[in-house]
Amino acid sequence: MDQQDDTSASVRLIESWLPLVQAENMRNGWGHDGLTLETLIMTAAPALQHATNTLSARAILWHCRSQLGKEQA
Repeated sequence: MDQQDDTSASVRLIESWLPLVQAENMRNGWGHDGLTLETLIMTAAPALQHATNTLSARAILWHCRSQLGKEQA
């Protein structure tokens, strides 16, 4: 896979999960900007591929968000 394919795959991944992540951001008052939401998606991506429903995807996002917070502290 070349760099263009990697970039295209990343864009598709972000586009697929962004609506859910934006909704969680608003619903929970996280206040994250677009770049932080993209980082969250890319961090959660390996686990999100195993999500079988919206609730499990939300749990994965919450976990990854907490891990990102620890790294930034």
